[in-house]
Amino acid sequence: MKRMVKRAIPYLPKSLQSFLRNVAELRRQHTKAQRKARSTVAVAEIVQKLDFLLPNGTQDVILHSSISNIGKLDVPATALADTLYRKIVGKGRTLVVPALPFSTTMEEYLRSQRKFDVASAPNAMGALPNIFMAMHGARRSLHPTHSVVALGPRADFYVAGHHLDPTPFGPHSPFRKLTEQNGSIIMLGVGLNSVTSFHVYEDLLGELLPFEVYLKEKFQIAVVDENGATTTVEAVCHDARLSGRRECERARAELNDAGAIATLPLGESEISVIDARMFTYVLLDMLTKGKSIYGPVNLTSLQRKVILESAAEFR
Repeated sequence: MKRMVKRAIPYLPKSLQSFLRNVAELRRQHTKAQRKARSTVAVAEIVQKLDFLLPNGTQDVILHSSISNIGKLDVPATALADTLYRKIVGKGRTLVVPALPFSTTMEEYLRSQRKFDVASAPNAMGALPNIFMAMHGARRSLHPTHSVVALGPRADFYVAGHHLDPTPFGPHSPFRKLTEQNGSIIMLGVGLNSVTSFHVYEDLLGELLPFEVYLKEKFQIAVVDENGATTTVEAVCHDARLSGRRECERARAELNDAGAIATLPLGESEISVIDARMFTYVLLDMLTKGKSIYGPVNLTSLQRKVILESAAEFR
């Protein structure tokens, strides 16, 4: 039922879409309150499981998180952030967190917002990303729809040039860079539907993708950098009708079979670590089998050839 509603929402009147989102948010808040009343999760347990799941070495990471999905922490969220900072950045890794500035649909945001100021644009991605964004040394990418915050030795590398690509997940994006740098994706209290890096393989294939993920319309957004200089960026928008068909959990079995994901239970949810490079390979490989996070696909001979070549680069 939930999936059917998700698919139908883009076709409904805007007022009804807004009403349904408000109802869904009330339900989420109620569920959060129930979880907090049921479970207390120790930060020490989070650290222990993260140490077990993260590969050895200095792989950079992107963190997707929802503390409320886990339950109630035994310390304030700031203490968890400080601990994660020490375990990730303190070990020589660079930490990346999403800093998307909207909680509505992407299209609603782009139609109502003509300016993105890197210093003042909100971060709608939850408690931990906002805590990290306020830390000394945090850098935020200039992208108007899919900005990230980075901390650590290669923070500048990940945020640099994000706004220069015609799409949010191109070669200059932190998502593509993390993939090519053999980084890891950490899911703390969230499932695969929260992983933004799913779009890396889509922008990699571009016009040869067997479905159109973006609307034809482009949006001109004024982007203001940390020095106050303004640049006009042409932003694209994900098609909400296709997004309504997206179910990223369709990829879980393939990721498990490939050894690309490892998961442990945590409170009322779970913690997972994904090999970012293998992640993109698995998604490309799924396409060659006629499968995708949007459902079944049919490929032309040219598409199959290019996808197989692209997959080989990430194997």
